[in-house]
Amino acid sequence: MISPEYTIFIHALATELDHQAGEDESNALLYSVGSRMAARLPLPECKTTECFELECNAALALIGWGTAELVLDQERRLFQIRLTDVPRVGSLGSPSGYWFASVFAGLFTGWFAQMGEKVTIQPVRNAPVKAGLLLSIDAGGTP
Repeated sequence: MISPEYTIFIHALATELDHQAGEDESNALLYSVGSRMAARLPLPECKTTECFELECNAALALIGWGTAELVLDQERRLFQIRLTDVPRVGSLGSPSGYWFASVFAGLFTGWFAQMGEKVTIQPVRNAPVKAGLLLSIDAGGTP
């Protein structure tokens, strides 16, 4: 949730950024912001996926940015992050409510890098999760 005193400012900033830069450039900038956030909010070393998920959630709780669940779909060979109770900027973003999705992608990419894992994380824009976001993880490298 965005603090009420910042809601109007963040909405205006987001709208103007999208208008001035366009969706692709905005998403690239937001991804970089997420990477910088990971550097400012480092995780301790984690030896297991469960530990990593717990530490991610502890860090997200510090900034009031929801919770994450790391999900392995063995049948479809997908590794995903399901985020709930994430901050929103009204209906901004594509699909609606996904404006912060690239920030989360950069944040989690940074956290995985801190663990020595080189991954590419992208929002799954065609499968929104009710009241949250869905990110797809590719362990094949960078975008």
